[in-house]
Amino acid sequence: MDGLAYTFTDVIKRWQGSKSTWYYVSLPATISDEVHTLRQYHQTRRRGWGAVRVKVTAKNTAQAAVEEHHPQWETSIFPAFDDKRFALFLKADIRKQLQVVVGSEITVMLNILF
Repeated sequence: MDGLAYTFTDVIKRWQGSKSTWYYVSLPATISDEVHTLRQYHQTRRRGWGAVRVKVTAKNTAQAAVEEHHPQWETSIFPAFDDKRFALFLKADIRKQLQVVVGSEITVMLNILF
């Protein structure tokens, strides 16, 4: 199964651990629930920590009217934190390309790659 697509908007959050800091957006609960179910039935090769491979395109919603290059990359989403919603972690390079910080809103187009 390849190419199942979702689009959502969320605010960038920061998680501070004892040795690391992570920046991420959370998938909506309904999408997370669907991905959890699909993962059980369609993922042929299990990935660590419940990860699901994805292809991502993101845009800064504050600059949505400006037609610019929107970063695309392949990564994994993870069921994270207490509510087990999937999280998309954003590396520094991606945040820089999007010109965003914690509290910025981004729109994410996500393709599941089972």
